[in-house]
Order: sequence, then structure tokens, then C-alpha cells
Amino acid sequence: MVADGIDGGLKRAEQIAEAIEERIVRADWPIGDIIGSEASLIDELNVSRGVLREAVRILEHHGTARMRRGPGGGLAVSAPSVRAARRAAAVYLQYQRADIYTVVEARRVLELNCVELVAQRAKDPTVGNRLRRVLDAEVAVTKAAGSTQFLRSFHLELADLSGNAAIGLFSEILMELQSDFVNHARRQPSDQEVLTSDAEASHRAHRAIYESVLAGDVERAKFVMGRHLDAISKWTLEYVDDAVE
Repeated sequence: MVADGIDGGLKRAEQIAEAIEERIVRADWPIGDIIGSEASLIDELNVSRGVLREAVRILEHHGTARMRRGPGGGLAVSAPSVRAARRAAAVYLQYQRADIYTVVEARRVLELNCVELVAQRAKDPTVGNRLRRVLDAEVAVTKAAGSTQFLRSFHLELADLSGNAAIGLFSEILMELQSDFVNHARRQPSDQEVLTSDAEASHRAHRAIYESVLAGDVERAKFVMGRHLDAISKWTLEYVDDAVE
């Protein structure tokens, strides 16, 4: 077999990784199934060991498959990491120079869609149970730490409960990117009294959203969420702009 050049080998590895991922999708993502051993895949795909191993590294980075060593091992289908997908997309948006104004605007649109979808599922007991658990945790942490950082859990729970994987994922991506803008601003943190006040205000907003969702009042849920998101955006923009100045 002719050795692959560095550039050609990488390109070939990407093609192989894409072909394997397409095979996984067509098979309806059979997590845990072995696609083949290293030796059998080299023969089947007609590639060098180096190209296959590079393709496996790509698959492992994507979280779609991992190479198991030892007897009975081989390339096994795995479940992609949601956090890895969020992080990769957030980094890409940073690379594309997405500014904070773009982020907060897009987040608002997606989260309003999320809360509408969740409110439409108000009769599902899972919705109330999961949101109530998050709210109970908020009460404990607010009193103990007076920090708003953990309060993102309520929004993440709504994104997951929306039942729309695309809306949920991209809402989470924008939340993470918005948090990155704040962290990178590196302004001196507010004093404890201000942090506690902000945390309590967020918790009250979450409680109002929760009550509207459980009542199945879509318009009220969207209104309260919109007002809450506007407050978050206002705080974020002031924080980032002050740090720049």
C-alpha cells in the first residue's frame, strides 16, 4: 500500500470518519455495537493503519465512536457528548466574531420558543416535577452562596424539556457563549448584598415562569420569560460594556 502524505492522509482520515458516522446514523445509532476491529476496518476501507487511527481520533473527538482494546474489542458506537457539542459551537461562534448583542438577541428568540413548547406540555407530570426540583435547589443555593451562576440550570432544564433537540441545543450554546463574554470581561464581582439580590430576583422570575407553565398559560409564560431575559441581557450588556470601557 502506498504511504499517504501528511495532507492527503488527514483529508482521507476525515473522509473515512465521515463515512463511518454516516453508517452509524443509517443504523439508527446502535450505541455499544462494534463496527469492526482495527484490522478488519483497514481491509474493508482499504486504508493504512495511520489513516484509520487518525479517523478514529476524529470520531472520538466527535464522540460518535471509540476504539476498545483487548479481546472482543474494536470500534464501538458511542453517544456524543452534549457538552462537547455546545463547547465546539460556542468556540466557532467566537471565531466568527459573534458579538454579545447578536448572542443575547438570538438567545431571546430561542428561549421564548423553548418556554412556549414546555407550556404546551403542562399536563405532563415530568415537566412540573423536573422544574420544581430545580427551583427547590435554587432556594438552597441562593441562601448559601448568593450567586446567580447556578441559576442557569432552570434555563437548561427548560431547553431539555422543550422536546425539540435543535432548539434546546442551540439555546444551551448561546447561554454558554453569553457566560463566556461575562467571564472574559473580568470585571470586579459585585458585593455579596448585590449578588444575593440578583439571585433572589432571578429565582422569583423562575417561579413566575414555572407557575405560568404549569397553568398551561403560554402567553403569560412567554411574557414573563421575555421580561426575565430582557433583565439578563441588560445586566450582561452593561457588565461587558463597562469592562471594555
